[in-house]
Amino acid sequence: MNKIKNRAFLGTLLLMSFTALNLIAEPAFASSPPTQGVKLTPIGHPIWKPVDVHLFSASIGFGPDYAEFSVTQGQLLPPPNHEPHPQLGIGPGTQHLPPYDAEFAHGIVQQGFCDSMHFNTSSFTNSQGVWLVWMNVPAPGATGSSPDFVSGSIIPNSLFPIHVSGIDLHNGKVFSTLADFEVPALDESLDPPFNVEGHSHFPIFMADSADFGPPGAKLPGNYAYKISMTDTSGSGWQIEAHFELSRTSISKQNRCRYTDSE
Repeated sequence: MNKIKNRAFLGTLLLMSFTALNLIAEPAFASSPPTQGVKLTPIGHPIWKPVDVHLFSASIGFGPDYAEFSVTQGQLLPPPNHEPHPQLGIGPGTQHLPPYDAEFAHGIVQQGFCDSMHFNTSSFTNSQGVWLVWMNVPAPGATGSSPDFVSGSIIPNSLFPIHVSGIDLHNGKVFSTLADFEVPALDESLDPPFNVEGHSHFPIFMADSADFGPPGAKLPGNYAYKISMTDTSGSGWQIEAHFELSRTSISKQNRCRYTDSE
């Protein structure tokens, strides 16, 4: 897997070519930030929604393979509830019932990562990246089978593939392309296949670092991840995550607290 494929990975193979965002928000759900620095805005009338959204710094590894990206994914959503899948990255594992709105939160605490809007340059260089992760769940969805139950609330296969595209802005200018990929249906086209009617939930992982921006770029400043997710009905979500990068060091007393180094 090349370095760009590793940067934004739900689990499907990524085709990294920038697609301009065309976002039309309608009030299907309230646009309230699920975590500090993040804003969710519905597109059309989605019957699914992002939850458990987190912004933090963690390892992505070194190029060209950035193998630590997959390792960190597995640490955040570990077995048995989630298992690696060759086409999904992190896919369904042992059956587990909803709710699914705190699985990332648990993984982040267990790994000692810190939700934040403020990072230092070392959080964005030398194998480290700033991550944005979230879970997608039915809201209210449809009723059908999933890998987690015979009958329950699902995001139906008919709404897939869900297209995900996004960019990273640095001080208002494009710094890098975050994603351009599709989330597949859980059906027999996958290998190994699934014989269910939809997803009970599915994760999205994204990360960026200095490796993917303009060579020699001055890193401190304001960043914004701008992401669009749309299903086959044309509905979906706009996700914005804002953070600041500065020349700081992490306090020894609290690794979540940043202090000026100068």
